[in-house]
Amino acid sequence: MKHHEFWHPRLFEAPYYLYLGWQCLRHRIGIRGLARANYALDHGEIGIGSKVETQFAFDQARFLPTALLQKEDSTEAKLAKAGDFANEHGYPLILKPDTGCVGKGIARCDNDRELAATLPAYRGAVIVQAFNDYPVEYGVFYLRENGVSKISGMNRRHFPQVTGDGVQTIGQLANKHPRRTDHWNLFLQYLDLNAVPSIDEVVVLSFVGSHTMGCKFTNDTTKVTSELASSIFSICDPQPGFNFGRLDVKAPSKEALLAGDFIVIEVNGVASLPTHIFDPDLSLRESYSIFLYHARKLAAIAAEHRHEPMVLASFKEIIRRVSENQEALNSAHQRILGRN
Repeated sequence: MKHHEFWHPRLFEAPYYLYLGWQCLRHRIGIRGLARANYALDHGEIGIGSKVETQFAFDQARFLPTALLQKEDSTEAKLAKAGDFANEHGYPLILKPDTGCVGKGIARCDNDRELAATLPAYRGAVIVQAFNDYPVEYGVFYLRENGVSKISGMNRRHFPQVTGDGVQTIGQLANKHPRRTDHWNLFLQYLDLNAVPSIDEVVVLSFVGSHTMGCKFTNDTTKVTSELASSIFSICDPQPGFNFGRLDVKAPSKEALLAGDFIVIEVNGVASLPTHIFDPDLSLRESYSIFLYHARKLAAIAAEHRHEPMVLASFKEIIRRVSENQEALNSAHQRILGRN
């Protein structure tokens, strides 16, 4: 039987959402009221709001340079704005949907030609972000309950790689990788798959930090240092309307990260998964213990802020926006998979 990290997400997440519903009943809050855990963000950042607006709710000193190409902009206007961004920050650039999820629809552009070829793949608003080649990437989960901040979990993302034998091509080695899926074409298209790496040469295949795109996640929660926690708190604590979510960060080394030296790629809100649950060394029971702990915390934190004013859409409107965003995301992902 497959490890639960490879289960269909709806199957794996079903117990979490059932338990979360029970926690809402316990705390006498509605499902929509969960958004108040992050009352400064659009619907608490549950996947229907703008990722860029979420990022810009924080001081940008520790974030990658980022800009938004508006949905209403023509392709020509988007290209002009992205070109200006490239002139300021240089190539490569990362493009991704403003309502992105699990690494879908991410593209890297190394020059003007690739930028012009890629932008039409996106139907909605597009994030353009400077590319950072730091080799170490983590997801760090932040909670604040009753004014007390806490790092509740951390996972390291181990990007898929192959080791050369002097005979097989990168493509042949990648096809034999145990985590290989069709989604890998998202990042394999940037490599010369016919190249033959030398004996013991390590080739990192991906730049997309998602377990659904091939990364292996390990639970590194016990390695959190006071220096790392202090740096995370310095970003999150000044924003009182953010109390539950995950920061995805990159660092030049593990040691640098633990010393608090990192840059933030993005912030994920109420819909965040505590991604250390996908460590293949964790049993199903251990993963659900972590998962349900975060459900309890989300409901409790939302109840704590139940009186914060928020404009919340109806269930019908939320479902409509989720459906539209998912359709646009899947469309962009498929078009970028076949870009070359």
